[in-house]
Amino acid sequence: MRVNLVSCVFVLDSEKNDNIRKNEIKRLKVLVDKKDELPEIIAQQGDLKKQVREQLADIIGTDFFHLEQVYAMDYRDEIDIIYLGITNIEYVDELKQNYKLVDFEVKNNSLIILNNKEYKYQTLEIEENNNIEYIHEIATEDSEINRVIMSLLISYKRIRNSIDNTDTIFKFMGSSFTLEDVRMVYELIKDRSVDKSNFRKRIVKYCEKVGEPINTKSGYRPSQRYKFKPLKGDIWI
Repeated sequence: MRVNLVSCVFVLDSEKNDNIRKNEIKRLKVLVDKKDELPEIIAQQGDLKKQVREQLADIIGTDFFHLEQVYAMDYRDEIDIIYLGITNIEYVDELKQNYKLVDFEVKNNSLIILNNKEYKYQTLEIEENNNIEYIHEIATEDSEINRVIMSLLISYKRIRNSIDNTDTIFKFMGSSFTLEDVRMVYELIKDRSVDKSNFRKRIVKYCEKVGEPINTKSGYRPSQRYKFKPLKGDIWI
């Protein structure tokens, strides 16, 4: 049986807002090849995670990304071991030929948008032996598309489920960020709004100031920038 190492790499990107008093617009992108398929290699003997990391570093030109194994999917004669990657566009160098970053979005727990194409899905709860298993059903009869969307959905669910009790959200940040950046990314991933003041109070203790805001000729004072500061022995948020 063949074992495939499949990578779902989520990259936080941004675009300028015409109003300089507003923060940049945040977007999630995923790494795919020219056929909109995920990076994949056949597993060899040895450290599987190392094999995935080396492949991704070669594709995006850097080793600066978070990587973790998420799930294993059984198919007829193959097994897909899914790896989740997270980074910021700041760290992505020139992409290797035949690869690209495309827009990715999840809406209302029922719709995935990948590269401007929409895919409906539903998540079923199946209870068996006092355990609840979540089954995702994707509305497509194309087996290859189903495989890609399923891998992305499982990986995205891992991000969404861990963002409240781990430092996952900071893995999307660049070398420095504002508290508003963190809030916007949280809302983007959760697909819901939060109270700005309460959210800042929750996260500021994990943030260390980087320099002082610089006044510009326009008189606009930029927001304070931070870097992530892990707290030893502390329970996350």
